[in-house]
Amino acid sequence: MDAPTSTALVTRAAGPRKWLGLNIGEGCSPRFPSRANDRPPAQTRLDPCAKEWNPFKERAPEEDRCLFLTFSNGYPLAENQIVTFFTNKFGPCVEKVYVHSPEPTSASEPPLFGKVVFTASYIPAVILCGAKQTKFMVDGKPLWCKKFEPKKKQALGHG
Repeated sequence: MDAPTSTALVTRAAGPRKWLGLNIGEGCSPRFPSRANDRPPAQTRLDPCAKEWNPFKERAPEEDRCLFLTFSNGYPLAENQIVTFFTNKFGPCVEKVYVHSPEPTSASEPPLFGKVVFTASYIPAVILCGAKQTKFMVDGKPLWCKKFEPKKKQALGHG
């Protein structure tokens, strides 16, 4: 008499189905060994029923994808200059750019800082190359970049 196949062993079990100690949920099926090679699959800690990860839907928080930008006094940069610079140098990686505009009462003062938000959290690290800050020349104007630190994290770090 033939021994029952792995499929028969799993389907005959009462309650939740198990294979190598893993619960097999609805809509999932374990990989069963072939008849030629009667070994169970290698053990894994991955959940076979886990939802697929999609980097476009499940991105890092904005604060983890940012660089703080500073401009030299008298040499401000516009949002479109910053987007064009990073796109030309690193590809389509910019989600949005904020350039701080001074209060209307001091309209003669140019912006001195801004923030760039990238599409992925690894991009600021690539741009900084392990340095605390880095300098670029954009259209002949200096642009300093450093890791963006939200005010709430700054307060915790200096408290």
